[in-house]
Amino acid sequence: MTERKTFLTFILLLTLLFNVFSVGAKKYTIGFSQCTTTDLWRQTQQRLMQIELSFHPEMELYIKDAKEDNQTQIEQIESFLQEGIDLLIVSPNESAPITPIVEKVFDSGIPVIVVDRKIESNKYTAYIGGDNYRIGQEAGKYTVELLKGKGKILEISGLEGSSPATERRKGFEDVISNYPEINIVFSASGEWNEEGAREAMQKVLKTEKDFDLVFAHNDVMAREAYKVAYEQGIQKDLFFLGIDGLPGVGGGIEAIINGKLDATFLYPTGGEEAIQTAYKILNQQPFVRDNVMQTIVIDSNNAQVLKLQSEQIEALQQKIEAQRSVLDLQISRYQSQRLMLLLAITLLVMIVILAIVILNAFRNKKMANEKLEVQNREIEKQNTAILKQRDELIKISEQLEEATQAKLRFFTNISHEFRTPLTLIKGPLENMMESSQYSEMHQNQFRLMHQNTIRLMRLVNQLMDFRKLENKKMDLVASENDLILFLKEIEESFSSLAQSRNIRFSFISEEEHLFVWFDRDKMDKVFFNILSNAYKFTSDGGEISITLKKHRSQTPGINPDEVQIIISDTGTGIATKHLDKIFDRFYQVGKSQTFNGTGLGLSLSKEFIEIHHGRIKVESDEGKGTTFYIYLPLGNQHLRPEEMVAEETIPKHLLNYHVSTPKLVTSPGDIENKMNQAEKPLILLVEDMADVRDFIRFSLGNKYQIVEAANGKSGIEMALKEEPDLIISDVMMPEMDGLELTRLLKTDIKTCHIPIILLTAKAELEHKLEGLEEGADSYIPKPFNSKHLQIRVKKLLELRSKIREHYKVSLDFREDFGNLSRMDRKFINELTRIIEQNIGKEDLSVDELGQRAGMSRVHLYRKIKKLTDMSVSEFANSVKLRKSLELLKNSGKSIAEIAYESGFSSPSYFTRCFKDQFKMSPSEFRQRTEY
Repeated sequence: MTERKTFLTFILLLTLLFNVFSVGAKKYTIGFSQCTTTDLWRQTQQRLMQIELSFHPEMELYIKDAKEDNQTQIEQIESFLQEGIDLLIVSPNESAPITPIVEKVFDSGIPVIVVDRKIESNKYTAYIGGDNYRIGQEAGKYTVELLKGKGKILEISGLEGSSPATERRKGFEDVISNYPEINIVFSASGEWNEEGAREAMQKVLKTEKDFDLVFAHNDVMAREAYKVAYEQGIQKDLFFLGIDGLPGVGGGIEAIINGKLDATFLYPTGGEEAIQTAYKILNQQPFVRDNVMQTIVIDSNNAQVLKLQSEQIEALQQKIEAQRSVLDLQISRYQSQRLMLLLAITLLVMIVILAIVILNAFRNKKMANEKLEVQNREIEKQNTAILKQRDELIKISEQLEEATQAKLRFFTNISHEFRTPLTLIKGPLENMMESSQYSEMHQNQFRLMHQNTIRLMRLVNQLMDFRKLENKKMDLVASENDLILFLKEIEESFSSLAQSRNIRFSFISEEEHLFVWFDRDKMDKVFFNILSNAYKFTSDGGEISITLKKHRSQTPGINPDEVQIIISDTGTGIATKHLDKIFDRFYQVGKSQTFNGTGLGLSLSKEFIEIHHGRIKVESDEGKGTTFYIYLPLGNQHLRPEEMVAEETIPKHLLNYHVSTPKLVTSPGDIENKMNQAEKPLILLVEDMADVRDFIRFSLGNKYQIVEAANGKSGIEMALKEEPDLIISDVMMPEMDGLELTRLLKTDIKTCHIPIILLTAKAELEHKLEGLEEGADSYIPKPFNSKHLQIRVKKLLELRSKIREHYKVSLDFREDFGNLSRMDRKFINELTRIIEQNIGKEDLSVDELGQRAGMSRVHLYRKIKKLTDMSVSEFANSVKLRKSLELLKNSGKSIAEIAYESGFSSPSYFTRCFKDQFKMSPSEFRQRTEY
């Protein structure tokens, strides 16, 4: 016993040391679905497995207890299969129901060890268990000896349908059938547990049948039968036999020593043998497929000896585990000491560096003081020069004011000049729109041109109005008009826009008619500006309303009777810090977000209302909406005679209130080849103006799939979701501009490979350089040529395709692809490094590779596919193949050795992959490099 203890201790120490120093050794995962009859049996089986596992640290065992339920056991085995175990150990609850799932695991290529109970198939790798038929025979022989060839037997069997119960009964009956005077007078199932045995025992006692011996299929049921007999006071007249012969508290051996059982028959758990067999299978060593363990009779003659042996083995195991804990502690102390040594060395180096830094700082401070003295003298000279510059700046500011006025005069004059060509554009366009000789597609383009011509005329008029206000030459031409009818006309002009964007647009008035003195032209511009802003900042599906009612002012000095017009929207709202500035000239609330506009609309609106002796105010809740309140006085006492006319005459071009929303018709090519859409490159179009999006989509035709986003923020979300092949983006947009979108996408590893084309009305060189600095691949100023855009899109996609093809067939592993971005090159290099570090790890999954690379499985697959036109597994093989190139050139090893060293499972698979990648065999490549 002492020699065995020493040997086990030595083996354990070697095992632990091997476990400590064998970093990177392959780990095997074993799943064990257990379905035992008693807690003691389960604990004993697990204990023996854990003891054996201590000698094999490379194997990890995961145990799930089915608790005698077939469906539970099936689900547990299914979960093991999904988790990707290397080997399955199963103790079937019942043979027939569990057989199909065991066959499924076996057919998937995973080894299966069946223990304790059999299945109704030969699809298993190994079987370990006792010979239940033989145990039944031994129990029968012992019964014949006890009864001396004559007597009556009560049988308490196991779970019906389980292989142990069936075979034990058959072996037992085959023996006693040779003795006519021995009969089984009653047989009932105890279902392997105490409750079942008690019910069976009580049932037979109620029948008042005589019996001399109780044969139970396990010790638990035999002990419970004895207990019931003891309660009835008949235990001394009966013999009790069980099966299992487990040591420990509650086991069969203890029951014999206590006189509760006359004998039990050893049924080995097979736990130790199962782990030993699993080790041989996983390491491809020879093993025995069917392992039938022997049984022995345990009675009062040998029970005490077996108990002592069991206790000594258990004590030995506890000592081994204690020594293992001590060894673990020593290893932990060693590692802690090594860490402390490294920390001490690091601290010493830091102290030395700090000392050097302090000395340099002292020297630099001295030099800085000398420089400061020189700078002070220079500052005194500069102060004198600044005083002179101040006087010069006053002159320059006066000159700037004069230059500003000159610029305004220039813009006013050129605005007048714009009116003539715009008129010549607008007139012929309207004639072509009325003509029937053009197709619907041309008509849509004409309407788009006409709408933007009207928009340009409004911008020109705004600039002219601004100049008139600056020169105090803006005259009020007021006439008495029905304000209700006037607002309804404006409502109708916006109705098509509201309908196209699913915006609920309503006009509410307490009055049917209300006559007010106002200048129709100026108030048209006021309501157009405010409503245009409302539609600009209200999302599709929102609400915009105009409410009109009479109002009695409580403010002294203001006309007491007035009309109140309320314009509300459910848009993005205005931050509180901007509310007091939105009526300032050239001020834009969304300046930081690059909203389109001149900054004149609300300023002009406020001045137009004030010319009417009215007032305007605004309330807003950021994120919820904005409300404008316009107050106009009733009557005409506030107007001078020269400001009133009997009937206002308005130029025809100012009566065009309609706000159209034309759409380009779909190109015929967009309708055709719908089945091939998935094969076309996907382009993301980010532009806040629907007209421009329609024009770009029409220009690109049916060669591409196109998805759209109305601003930079939604563009980012769409890019992450769709991962397009190319992005075309405007620069000036709400929510997020194109420069910020480019910066975020080009600094995100998931999207940095996507080419980006920026479109902008800012055509200056510095703006172009700014876009390219953020990472844009191309910068096209507006207005752009459709052909130019088509060529840039085509060339960028072709360049990406060439990069992928070049990478796929290149033989040079160290080549740096200049056409890839810095982040893409870093990503490829990092992924290559991870694969090379794990080149011998066959079970490196895509999920694990993605986790180490910092992205999900889906994003990793898309990223590799976009960059190299390969799947992740193909890319991994490509890295391994490029590693093999160096070995083929310089190592002098055989092709087979290089195949395994490069991470391939076999030389034939290596040769096939090499030919697919480089269009030549490894030997042909080696011959080429030798010359």
